[in-house]
Amino acid sequence: MRRFKIHITLILILFGSGIFAQQFSHRTQYLINPYSLTPTLAGYTGYSEVFMSYRNDWTKIYGSPRTFSANGFGNIYQQKMWLGGEAVMDKTDILSTFKLNASYTYKLMVEDDQFLYFGVWGTFYQTSVNLGNSIGVDPADPIFSDPSKLNSSAMNAGFGIHYNRNRFNLGFSIPSLFGSNDEYQGSAYKFKVQREVMVYSSYLFDIGELWQMQAYGVFRRTTNEPSILELSTLFIYQQQFWGGLLYRNSGALALNIGAFITRGFVFNYSYEIGMSGINQGSGGSHEIGIGYRFYFQDTNYFEKKDANSSKGKKSRRLKGRKYRQVAYPQLQDYNYKR
Repeated sequence: MRRFKIHITLILILFGSGIFAQQFSHRTQYLINPYSLTPTLAGYTGYSEVFMSYRNDWTKIYGSPRTFSANGFGNIYQQKMWLGGEAVMDKTDILSTFKLNASYTYKLMVEDDQFLYFGVWGTFYQTSVNLGNSIGVDPADPIFSDPSKLNSSAMNAGFGIHYNRNRFNLGFSIPSLFGSNDEYQGSAYKFKVQREVMVYSSYLFDIGELWQMQAYGVFRRTTNEPSILELSTLFIYQQQFWGGLLYRNSGALALNIGAFITRGFVFNYSYEIGMSGINQGSGGSHEIGIGYRFYFQDTNYFEKKDANSSKGKKSRRLKGRKYRQVAYPQLQDYNYKR
């Protein structure tokens, strides 16, 4: 009886005309994997990277959402042009949604320490319903008479603009540019993505010689869904170990811990607990992520490649000035003796 009620509830959420579920579960891995927040941030660190993650929401509820994701990006021209891609599989009880996107990012230098990132991407969605393990479904119901009509696909696109100055970041993104409500057409179910708008900002503070703090804020607005606000702080030790908290106004608090392992590998884990509504008795959510940064020989994981190169140029300029300062008095001495 318990599983019967759960299946009926999920079916109502899936097909109900007045109820809308979020398109994908909200992830916290963007704190170390900015590309998962928006493809506009491909190449933000100056390195090519790949990430994989697994998330299990509402662990005490049967058929709760589970999300597998993998993304990566690489440089195709100097440090200006980047190509990336992401694959996400989200499974909730009898419903599965697959998302695949490909992105292009262009990085423009405005000043020595200021950059603009322009990103565009295309996305393919595929949804399917598996009635094999369902309980309490009437085979004679017209909705389920032809399961193939419950499967649907859709195309969408997005773009974003990102501004960076030293350690300050501000961005605007529309992950789903074209959107409308999920709807039926006759006896078939047609999947359409809802339009989403996102604004975010972050800053990396120094706290003494060994500690840093990364503050992040993300605001999302999706058609027919409540607005989402996320605020987080990440405390970083020697740019290799970190831990922090994330708060979401939908009634969730997440704990994040992670570390730079070795040779470009990083690991991050987050545990999310609900504080109100259905989240309060859901059992929490677990999210695990692992990433790899190509050709990364340093240990300062949160330091951008551009910053390292600019430091090198600055030091070379200082050496040049020092040489001229030493040579100048020698020339004066020579003229004086004559």
